[in-house]
Amino acid sequence: MTQAVFSQGMSYRRVPFRVLRNARGGDIEAMTLILRHFEPFIQYLATVTFHGTSYLDTTLYDRLKTKLIMATLKFRL
Repeated sequence: MTQAVFSQGMSYRRVPFRVLRNARGGDIEAMTLILRHFEPFIQYLATVTFHGTSYLDTTLYDRLKTKLIMATLKFRL
C-alpha cells in the first residue's frame, strides 16, 4: 500500500517548524496550511474501492482530518 503512494508522485516536503509551532498555538491559518499539505494523502487513505468503483468515504475522510488536527495540537516541540 505504501508503494502505491510513493509511485503517485506526491510531494513529500516537510511542514516548516514555524507553521507547526503556530498551529499548535491555535493559529487557524497555520492549521489550514497543515491540512492542505496533507490533503492528497488523506484523500488517498479515505478512498474506498467497492465492486470496481472507487469513492471517497466522507466519514473516514472527516475522521482522518480530525485525527491530524488532534495530533498537531498534541505535538511536543
